[in-house]
Amino acid sequence: MLEELREIAGMGGPASVLANELLVIREQYESQELTLEEYQYLVKQIAEVRAAQDLSNDEQACRYIVAAAQTLALFV
Repeated sequence: MLEELREIAGMGGPASVLANELLVIREQYESQELTLEEYQYLVKQIAEVRAAQDLSNDEQACRYIVAAAQTLALFV
């Protein structure tokens, strides 16, 4: 999942911004800059709020970002 997010982050556009944010949040969690609760909250916000707002015109990208965020939240 992380590798796929890296690919999307390099593509440009709103989906790439969210993919990059998910990657940064994951890196911050892994380096212990974020607690588990903070990490899960931020990932959940991207899945539930930001994806719907930022990707309202691209249903496929929205679904992908939501699925990626949910997967990252589960596998910590």
